Amino acid sequence: MTFGEKLQKLRKEAGLSQEEFADQMGVSRQAVSKWERDSGYPETEKIIRMGRIFHVTLDYLLNEGEGQSEDLAEGKNEEKGMYVSRETADGFLAFRQRKSLRTGLAWGLISGGLCLSIWWTEPGMILYLVLMIVSVVLLFSVKLADNPYRRIEKEPLVFDEQVKADLNAAFSERKKTAYLLRLTGIVLIAAGILICPLITTWVPLVDDIIFAAGLAAAGVGIFLCIYMTGILRAYRLLMRQETE
Repeated sequence: MTFGEKLQKLRKEAGLSQEEFADQMGVSRQAVSKWERDSGYPETEKIIRMGRIFHVTLDYLLNEGEGQSEDLAEGKNEEKGMYVSRETADGFLAFRQRKSLRTGLAWGLISGGLCLSIWWTEPGMILYLVLMIVSVVLLFSVKLADNPYRRIEKEPLVFDEQVKADLNAAFSERKKTAYLLRLTGIVLIAAGILICPLITTWVPLVDDIIFAAGLAAAGVGIFLCIYMTGILRAYRLLMRQETE
């Protein structure tokens, strides 16, 4: 059995498409196709990564022939879980960040857009409807978007030591800012919903402006809370599901 035949067999047994496998390897689908047709050969680093992804030994991958069942069995008894490369981890974090950004923007616009209802004029109505349409489009884009990282969210994960250390360092650095911004969001929501409506100047126009500013502040706060929570949750999904 050639290297390409083994690679195709292992990929199919793992339930991966060429696109999904290419994403884990940090290469193009065309490169995977060439490897499986024995029209090209991956670098040593890529072969090592394949062994981790499929839980097989390098001897099994590199030695042609059928008599490798012992090596395969030995490899299968090694680390169990989905191997996550640096490229895959970065891609997952970027995907979750985009998802949280769109969700946060949508709900922030829905909430903050209510400030326009204070002045229910024709321009205000048009702008409010535009904001609602944008919000709905954002929410639908999140709901309908394909998720190429479902396995990361469901399966145990295996990392290289350096990748694991880098992720822990990045999480430690980002969570301080994320917690601070999320706290800021909570303060804005509380001020906008609980405090601003209680402020009275006895001047109707000024009161309306304060109330509208409170709703806008609450919208910003909701955005910050959703966005920062999404970023933190993305890192925790990687950290929590990591196999020891």
